[in-house]
Amino acid sequence: MESLIPSLICDFYKTSHHNQYPKDTEFLYSTLVPRSNKYLPTVDRVVSINITGFLKKYFVDYFNKFFFERPEDEVVQEYSEFIKRTLGIDDNGAHIRKLHKLAYLPIRIKAIPEGMSTPIGVPNLTIENTHKEFAWLTNYLETLLSCSLWSPITSASIARQYRLIGEKYAAKTCDNNGHVSFQFHDFSMRGMSSLESAQISGLGHLIYFDGTDNISAITYADKYYSGKTAKDWNPTSISATEHSVMCALLAKQEASGKGRDETESYRYLIKDVYPSGFVSIVSDTYDFWHNIEHVLPSLKEEIMNRDGRVVIRPDSSDPVQVVCGIPGSNGLTVEEKGLIQDLWDTFGGTVNEKGYKVLDPHIGAIYGDSITLERAELILAGLEAKGFASSNIVFGIGSFSYAGPTRDSLGFAVKATSVTQSGIEYPIQKDPKTDPGKKSFRGRIKVVNDKCIDNMSSTGDYSDDELEVVFDNGIVSHVDIGTIRKRALSEI
Repeated sequence: MESLIPSLICDFYKTSHHNQYPKDTEFLYSTLVPRSNKYLPTVDRVVSINITGFLKKYFVDYFNKFFFERPEDEVVQEYSEFIKRTLGIDDNGAHIRKLHKLAYLPIRIKAIPEGMSTPIGVPNLTIENTHKEFAWLTNYLETLLSCSLWSPITSASIARQYRLIGEKYAAKTCDNNGHVSFQFHDFSMRGMSSLESAQISGLGHLIYFDGTDNISAITYADKYYSGKTAKDWNPTSISATEHSVMCALLAKQEASGKGRDETESYRYLIKDVYPSGFVSIVSDTYDFWHNIEHVLPSLKEEIMNRDGRVVIRPDSSDPVQVVCGIPGSNGLTVEEKGLIQDLWDTFGGTVNEKGYKVLDPHIGAIYGDSITLERAELILAGLEAKGFASSNIVFGIGSFSYAGPTRDSLGFAVKATSVTQSGIEYPIQKDPKTDPGKKSFRGRIKVVNDKCIDNMSSTGDYSDDELEVVFDNGIVSHVDIGTIRKRALSEI
């Protein structure tokens, strides 16, 4: 954080805009809009999230500590020297000095309540200055606003689709949906671009699910979204091995020439290390199908006598075929039958009220490599076709889902739509003939019943506006994670 300069937390071209607006410009009003899902077509609604966390972290804590609480001359000199060094321009930073003297960010933000969703093309947020000397500040903050919000909003919107898939197949193949909140597990942290990216993206996952390996997302929610209902929220994970563990367990055996059979490794884990409770064992370090065909059957008695569940985790190959089997095959070998059928053949289970098979609770499966929305759907559809309940599989959702998208995946853009000059408000609009998809709204806006109504002014009726004031020269209200989750799940 210390390497960031608050007065320069923007794109370079923003530093010149304060001189470019007409001198009588008093207020600028802009909208944040997800304009298109052409690069993420499976997402049809956009979820509001991380508004409170972002505002508290940057607009309050960060600007207070690194800007307003520092000496005025110091922050102005810092700005002016940087502009001179990088652009060769003499800028005395008078506008920066005025902001420092004001001692707060003169900004008003309205946003869709966190946890709620809106259709593609409907604004998530509006931003405007509240003091007539700081019209330049509205879009000066665009860069910070955009880079802090597009990712968690996109991840939450993707998580919403995973939740819908889970609920869909639970309704078709299960007696209840009690497993769905743990069926999709956040495995993405190691593939994110930074710790902060992991935190805010992981927050988007956590409003729909209780399962995560992204600890940083939980601590972020604890810090910025605490409250009474948060106390009833207990995100969790289970003990699990990784390949280094499985290799280490087999090192001496392999060195002595006894091969790579992992029977004793499994036995050690389920009897000595975890004699009870849940444990996930990564099972493809060497020969996955050997483990399924030989190791697990040899340990059936120990597994069935445990007070807990052994979860088998394949970690490579085609996830659809590994879990469901090979379509069109004879279905005779373990590979052809697929993991779930193999576990059923070894450990059995029950048939639920809807007629679908449910594995014995002592055994389970999770697949956490190369999962996408499309593959999750294919796997659950494949299990349904084979007569298995969707509750038999858990998915690990990795960075392909949560770090793969970009700002363009949902077409996020901040565009000015209203300007006030010499006391008169004018609606403005971007309308490029070369790309009609980039046409912005015009004037002030409100959101009513999933639709954006534009061409409004500051004197319009906003009593039915779904956008709520969340920042007005400071934080207006606090929302906790429990409230957000309740909102999000109410739409599922």
